[in-house]
Amino acid sequence: MLEIQAALVVSLLTVLLFLPSAIKVLRERGSTGIDVHKTDRPEVPKGGGFILLFGLVFGLLIVLGLTTFQSLSVESVGILAALVSILMAGMIGLLDDHLDFSTRTKIALPLVSTIPMMVMSVGTPTMTLPIIGTVNFGIWYALLIVPLMMTFIIDATNMYGGMNGLESGLSIINSSGLVVYVLMSHFINGHTIGPKEMQAAVVAAALLGAAIGFIIFNRFPAKVLPGDVGRLPMGAAIAAALIIGNMDRLAIVMYIPFGINFLLYIWYRLHVRRTGQDWVKFATPREDGTLQVVGPYTIYWLLPHFSRNMTEKKNVRILLLLQALLVYGAVMFFIFFYPFGTGWL
Repeated sequence: MLEIQAALVVSLLTVLLFLPSAIKVLRERGSTGIDVHKTDRPEVPKGGGFILLFGLVFGLLIVLGLTTFQSLSVESVGILAALVSILMAGMIGLLDDHLDFSTRTKIALPLVSTIPMMVMSVGTPTMTLPIIGTVNFGIWYALLIVPLMMTFIIDATNMYGGMNGLESGLSIINSSGLVVYVLMSHFINGHTIGPKEMQAAVVAAALLGAAIGFIIFNRFPAKVLPGDVGRLPMGAAIAAALIIGNMDRLAIVMYIPFGINFLLYIWYRLHVRRTGQDWVKFATPREDGTLQVVGPYTIYWLLPHFSRNMTEKKNVRILLLLQALLVYGAVMFFIFFYPFGTGWL
């Protein structure tokens, strides 16, 4: 358990220690963005997610150091693969923040960050599929399923954001759900935490600590915005953890809202192309602080579309509550009704 605790505490303290200074430096150097969901449209330091990335990476490095010098019982192959993938996702996010890639490039580039997970063949190629039964995908698991799953999660995490505290809040819920899944399965069902589950929990714990530290400054009203340099590593970390632990069932349930958000995005793209309307990326704040949206074209526009009294703060809180109910409901269901192990359903 020391490995999990170390990853969480180190990443949390790292973000809390360095983020205030980073916010000050970003503001002094004019690296700011408009907080578009506020009526006064304040300028907020942007790109602060590089501190979250640093905290996440440092937490994992500490665990690897403890494993090397203190002979802890955690294996390092999965953690090393996740570490490199997270760093590559952060580099892609940093480039995107400065070069503003096209939408197609934004969606495709995260595929590059999955290469470390592919070449290390992280995960278990055997899955139990509904109706079909148990299938061993062999080499195609690493070459096809891992990159597709990881790219989807990274892209979906990047797309499901844009409001104060939303991305970091979702990361806290998802990563904590994974850690609880591992620990409760051990304590309640008497299962020994296996090497893969331990590595998954370590990666998730590092993300959890970094996201908790970041949301303190990112919650409404935000003092800093993450940028793609923060959002892409969040997605890469949770994707890597789910793949390392072979938690496909949990991943499917956890990312239902993200999948719905992606489908709504496609629907909006087709709607704009068919009608010739202008593409709108953000909601518009009214004078009373409530949000006006052009339609139910993202999952975080659904509530403002159907409710005239929805503010940014209220919208984010409801979305986080729904995600928490979904994730922790899935965790409890899989622990008490399914044995901890591999497979989809």
